[in-house]
Amino acid sequence: MVKKIKYLILFISLSLFISNNSFAEDNPDLNPQSSGGAKFVSIPQNAAKKFIKDKGFRVGLNKRADGSHLFITIGQGSVTTTANTQEIHDARYNAFRTAMQKAKAEYVKLVQGEIIKTSIEAISLQNTMPDTIAEDAINNAVGVDTNSFKKLKKLISLKLDSAMKNEGYDPAASDQKKKEIAEKVVMSDELRSFYTATSQSMIGGFQAWTVFEEADPGDRAQFTVIGLWSPKLNALADSIYSGNLDYVPKGTPKKPIEDQLPLSDPNKLLQSFGAQMYVNENGSRVIVGFGHASPLFEERKDALGQACEQAGLKADQQIVMFSKENVMYSKLQNEISKHQDFERQGQKLQRSIQGKDYRNVIKGQAEIQNFISESLGEYAIKDPRYNATDCVAIKMWSPEGVLASRKTKDLNKSGSSTENSTGNTIGKSATQGTTGSDDF
Repeated sequence: MVKKIKYLILFISLSLFISNNSFAEDNPDLNPQSSGGAKFVSIPQNAAKKFIKDKGFRVGLNKRADGSHLFITIGQGSVTTTANTQEIHDARYNAFRTAMQKAKAEYVKLVQGEIIKTSIEAISLQNTMPDTIAEDAINNAVGVDTNSFKKLKKLISLKLDSAMKNEGYDPAASDQKKKEIAEKVVMSDELRSFYTATSQSMIGGFQAWTVFEEADPGDRAQFTVIGLWSPKLNALADSIYSGNLDYVPKGTPKKPIEDQLPLSDPNKLLQSFGAQMYVNENGSRVIVGFGHASPLFEERKDALGQACEQAGLKADQQIVMFSKENVMYSKLQNEISKHQDFERQGQKLQRSIQGKDYRNVIKGQAEIQNFISESLGEYAIKDPRYNATDCVAIKMWSPEGVLASRKTKDLNKSGSSTENSTGNTIGKSATQGTTGSDDF
């Protein structure tokens, strides 16, 4: 008897095991391996996160071995056109600026916090009442011959006309037409979600540490910016904004700035964006800005010259935004998920709606007086990947440049001078990329 019970239990267990496995194999939702299973795919931020990790840092607040602190954030932007259009390099630069503003917004979020408003509303409806029940209820309550009945009936008719007008139907349509299009929702499930986040802060000393550009075959290019802020960068920004060179923090003297930039490497210059801090041969911290622009026409020197002028303005803009910028952002996300069972002309039908309204607005404003920058050159670059030429303009703010400007003003006031000024050396070979100085 005991053996029979054991065999029975074993038989039931095996039956359940086989049944469950068979059901799982027939249902991929319960057995994801039958369809290959879930897997991770690459996202544009992966390369940037690896770069940060390899440097020994993390996104957010970091404390260095010497006790100093820095903030690191990431922003992403998409190129809005393809490589075979004339405006490709303007679009690439705008994708960078979008990514940069998003990186700044993340910094504001970390430092200032957010004002968040959110709500979620779940609505369920069932209605199997006969269509005549409403009129019968009114009749019983107020009587057919009363003015109240007529008014309520007219109100119901007006509401129906208004509802049909919203659906694109003529309120003056015949009763038969109205009956044909009239619907009755029998059951409905709806979820509504609302979310807003806003923040605002003044930023000084936020730079593009480095930039990554990538694209899958047939897809638009993506830009990922690693943004960085530190007290040293903030002090440098204060000196640019105020014109007080006493604020400029000193660093360990390096090679001349031209030797630190990849001026002989067109591939590096094509991917150099934003404002980056370097330390020059005098130990002074400087800010180098990069600008990009496409000429309106190819093979036209006048159009290329104008593109280089525009690129120079973009390079100056990045330095000014580095000095002091008021960043404001707002995010809004509305979502609706809805399913309805309804009846129309005796038919039982279903429909579902999945809707989303997402908006992310980031606004940066900056103003500076007595701004001084100097050009490190303009470089016209042709790459077979793009149909258009890219003019890359490089501008620099430096304490030496400010002092030279002030000296020039003094000489102009005195009316005479025997001194000669020296310019920057441009075009020396370099092997270093455009990642800014680590001495931040």
